[in-house]
Amino acid sequence: MKRKFARRRRGKAARLVVSVAVCVILAAFVFRAGGNQALPAMAGDAEKKVIFALPDKETLFPQLLAQVIPGIGQSGRLGGQNRKSQTAEELLNGIAWLDPRDPRALFAAQIPYLNQAGYRADPLLYRPEGGDGAETEAIPRIVFPAQTTPRVARGRVIIYHTHTTESFVPTSGQRFTEDLELTVARLGGELARLLEREYSLEVVHNTCIHDLQRSTSYETALGTLRTLLETYPDAALVIDLHRDGVDRKITTARIEGQNMGRVLFVVGSRHPNWQENYHKAFFLHEALEAMAPGLSRGVRERPLVYNQHLHPGSLLIEVGGHENSLEEAMNTLPYLAKALAGLFE
Repeated sequence: MKRKFARRRRGKAARLVVSVAVCVILAAFVFRAGGNQALPAMAGDAEKKVIFALPDKETLFPQLLAQVIPGIGQSGRLGGQNRKSQTAEELLNGIAWLDPRDPRALFAAQIPYLNQAGYRADPLLYRPEGGDGAETEAIPRIVFPAQTTPRVARGRVIIYHTHTTESFVPTSGQRFTEDLELTVARLGGELARLLEREYSLEVVHNTCIHDLQRSTSYETALGTLRTLLETYPDAALVIDLHRDGVDRKITTARIEGQNMGRVLFVVGSRHPNWQENYHKAFFLHEALEAMAPGLSRGVRERPLVYNQHLHPGSLLIEVGGHENSLEEAMNTLPYLAKALAGLFE
C-alpha cells in the first residue's frame, strides 16, 4: 500500500514538472515569437494589464523547430518576419541554404540579421586561365573590403629591394644575378622614371644589394631603410619591389595583346599599424582591377613584418615571377605607376 501511494506521489510530481516546463516554454514563445502583447506604458499604470495569446496549433510546431535548428525562420531567407505563419515543411526546406563549407553561412544562421548585412561573397580561391582557356590550379587570393580612405598627402616615393638580385630566367638564364640590369632593380628604375615623368612625383630609388645571404636579407635591408627614412622624412610611400617565385601560369596575364607579369601585394600583419599598409595595398589592387581585370593577384596578409612597421605607407609588391621575362614584367609598370599615382590626394 505504501509503495502504491509513493508511486502516485512520484507520478504527480513528474506531471507537475512537465506542466511547469511546458508553461515556461510557451511563455518564452509569447514574448519572443510575437504573441499579442499589451505592456504597461509606464511603471505604476494600473489601468493597463499584460494580455497575451499562445501560438496557435499551426505555428506551434514550426516555432519549436525554429528554436533548435539554426537559421530556420530567419527573415531574408524564408520571409519569416513578413509572414504570420509558416508550415513545418516550409521551414525544413529552408535549411537547404546552409552550406557547411561556407563559415559565413553558419555565422549568419546563428547571429540574428547577419544574413542581411550584405557581405560581399568574394571567392577565396582565384583560378587563372591558361593560354588555352583551361583552368589551372587554385591559387589563394585573400581580399578583404577596405574600411578607410587610404589616400596620402603628396610626398616622396622611396623604392628599394630587399631581394635585389631576383632576376627573370627567360632573360638572364638564372634566378638570381648581381647584374642589376637583369633584376628587379631594373624594374625599380623604370617605375621611378614613370612616376617622375608621367605623374611629377619625386622618387628615390635605392639599389643596394641585401640578399647575398638570403636568410638575413630583411635584417640587412632594415638598416638601409632606416637610413632612407631619416634622410627623406617627407616620404609618403615606401615600396619594396620584388618578383615572385611561383609557376608562370600564376604570374602571367594577357592584357591588350601583351603578356604581363601579374602583381601581388603582400602585407605583414605582425605589428600594430599593419592595417594602414593593408588599406593602401587593397586600393592599389582595386585600381589595377579597374584598369586591367586579372592583372592583380590580390592582397595577401602574412603574420610577418617585412620591415613594414617603419612607415604607414609601406608596400611589398611582387611583379611577375622568375619564369616571366624581364620584358613581360616591364609591360606591367605603366599600369602599376598609374595605380600608385592614384593613391595621392
